Formats: sequence, C-alpha cells, structure tokens
Amino acid sequence: MYYKYKNMIFLLYKSVFSEVSGVDVSTMKNMERFSNFAKKEHLRQAIAVHLKQTSERLTPSTLKVLDVLRMRAMKVFGVAYLKIETIMKLTKVSRASVERGIRKLEQLGIIKRVTTARKTGLQGANMFVFLPSNDGVGMKGLDDGKKPTVSSSEADKGKSNTGVFNTPKNKKEKNKDNVKVTRLEKDFTAIPSYIPKEFVKAIKPAFSCGAVIKQFWSRVVMFKRVTGWERNENVIPVALDAWEYTKNEYKRDQKEWGLDRFLKCFYGTMKRIEEKRIKEMVDEWT
Repeated sequence: MYYKYKNMIFLLYKSVFSEVSGVDVSTMKNMERFSNFAKKEHLRQAIAVHLKQTSERLTPSTLKVLDVLRMRAMKVFGVAYLKIETIMKLTKVSRASVERGIRKLEQLGIIKRVTTARKTGLQGANMFVFLPSNDGVGMKGLDDGKKPTVSSSEADKGKSNTGVFNTPKNKKEKNKDNVKVTRLEKDFTAIPSYIPKEFVKAIKPAFSCGAVIKQFWSRVVMFKRVTGWERNENVIPVALDAWEYTKNEYKRDQKEWGLDRFLKCFYGTMKRIEEKRIKEMVDEWT
C-alpha cells in the first residue's frame, strides 16, 4: 500500500512539474534516460570541476547561458529542456550569443545537445545534457597545447584595425598626392559621434583631444571583443571604474606618465575587473 501511494505522489509531482515547466510526463521520462547524475551534489561538483578547467575560455554571455542551463537541470539532474528563445529571454543576450555559447560549452565537453522531434515530425526544443567532469568528451582539446583558432574574418578584422597609418602607399597613390598641392587637414580635436557621451565626459577633463579619446575608446572596443560583450551599456560601467582607478594610480605615482602608460593601465584594469567578476560568479556556483 505504501509503495502504491508513493508511486501516486511521484506521478503527481511529475504532472505538477510538467505544468509549471511546460514539459509533459513522456518528455520527462525521456530526459531521465540521459541523466548522468544521481544527486544534485554530483551535478554541482561536475560543473565546478569543468569551470576550474575552462572558466578562462568562457565569455560572460556563455557563463549566463551555462547558469540558465544549470538551474533548469536541477529537476531531472543534469538535463535541461529549453528552447533557444527561452534561453535568450532568461539571459537577455542575443540569439547569436546564445548559440555561440552553447557551441562553446559543447566544444569544451561541459554539455551535449540532444535534438528532439515533435509528434508532427518537426524539430522540438533541445535537451542539454551535462557531462561528468571525467567524461572523455570533456578532455578533447584541453591539454593538447592547441591554441583557439581564429576565423579568417576575425583575422582580417584584426589586420584592418592595425597599422593603418604605417601602410606604404603604392606609386599610383603617391602620384595622386603629388598632383594636388592643397590637401584637407584632419581635425584631431574632433570627437567621433559614435563614442558614448558619458565616456567622453569622463575622459575629456584629462585628455580633451578627440584623437586621444578615440584611442581610449578603441581599448574599450578591444575589451568588448575579448570578453564577448556586445552592448555598450554592459561595458561602460567597467570602463568608467577602470578610468577612475587609472587616474588614482597616476596621482599616487611620483613620475610623469606618457599616453601609452595611461592606455595600458586603463585596458589592464578593465581586464582585471572582468576577471574578478567572473571568479566571483564561478565561486557562487561552486
């Protein structure tokens, strides 16, 4: 009799959960087949080990995706059943960032994706299965000494942003310059309109020249690319904090600084702030 009631309670729990999460009982049973963990503690421990090995390779947006999958994988231990749109809504990042984050987590062996099919034959939501930390998939590419590959398009971007003024002109261009005696002079005091006003307001009291402010902003753009942030509103607070720290460092130092040192300190401080934030986030999970 006890086992009968226990089974009824278990089925009731499943039906209630399925109503809340939008997952039917048959889907839950299917999810249970993929579970690699018997307890929540085992799942948390596996994620903690994965993060110790790979946290430096994970961008903030990827960590957000991981956090959502982790929270949704606590009912059926280690298995989350989610649409991409739902992850976008919960993480508040773009579809491209969500999909890129999922691919990265798969590549590092933290999760594997299982596609599902609806009764109509169309593709359903994805199942995301967390892998044990000692799983063979998780070890691929981590200790083989290979550096992350950069796509040709990204490499081209990097090339196009460096050495613009040092590129030697060809003969035709030189001849064109010799034909015209008068040339337009660049206004290096002008501040580009694409630089956020609050950032300009912070830098301008120390460096009023537009060309210099542009150099500081280029470090922020570089920081965005490295960390994976896409929107200015996500990086502006970090940039402003880094600038305050840079000013204070300059005041504490007894020596005069050149512009290069200001830029180096500013960029390095942004990176340290982000590294600290990611470490605190990882510590919360472990």
